[in-house]
Amino acid sequence: MAQFDPIEERAIEMLDDLHLEAVRAETVDSDEERFEFVLWNLCLRGVPVIERVCATRGKALGLSEQEIELATEDAAARMLLRLSRPEPQPQVHALAAEIAAECVERSWPSQGGGGPRLSPQSPKLRLVSGLTAAIESGKVRPNDWESS
Repeated sequence: MAQFDPIEERAIEMLDDLHLEAVRAETVDSDEERFEFVLWNLCLRGVPVIERVCATRGKALGLSEQEIELATEDAAARMLLRLSRPEPQPQVHALAAEIAAECVERSWPSQGGGGPRLSPQSPKLRLVSGLTAAIESGKVRPNDWESS
């Protein structure tokens, strides 16, 4: 992280969330050195919300302490990436709570479920009766993928 005048650092730390978000929006596109410091401060303000949401929802879902910790780390990283985008973002506490809830509610190995299914149900396959006889008599030709 770039070094700044301690007075400027303290001034940025004293900004409320709304003003800090405004500074983030100004500095995200211009590659200013202040952006990293502003981003760091916004993330530090969101981490307590992430920890609280992950702990309460994780315990309610029956997650282990390790899974709650992983969800917390994942949510903090996602919030950092989300705040790095130039688009306007929701207020930092709302964003932190939203991301933390998404991270906790994803599927975890302890919850079972066997992983995601790509198809909602098994396909219903049926054997065409008389196909062999139709091929032998010449009514139907086998598919020739090389000449098709």
